[in-house]
Amino acid sequence: MKHTYSIEGMSCDGCRSKVEKTLNSIAGVAAIVSLIPPMATITMDQHIATTQLQEALTAEGNYTIAFNEQADARGTIEEPIEKSCCNAVKQEDKTVQKSCCSATDS
Repeated sequence: MKHTYSIEGMSCDGCRSKVEKTLNSIAGVAAIVSLIPPMATITMDQHIATTQLQEALTAEGNYTIAFNEQADARGTIEEPIEKSCCNAVKQEDKTVQKSCCSATDS
């Protein structure tokens, strides 16, 4: 089975990579995650509930996964997700580029 899910909470490639690695750690899941649009295409051997996928992502960070019927049918997501993965960059500081997933701040 192949399904498409929208992902909220990713704002950089580090987040994308973390989400992809987390999903791929679930037995029977092969996931490809993109940042733009923020979605995951998941191929699974047998049905895995969205709640199980969400539990794995919640353990790794502030990420939300939801089944996306529109993306499943057309392969696109209409609305961009504007949510930061961390508090490192405030909304008013959008012009400052900081990595939210780095281990140390400069």
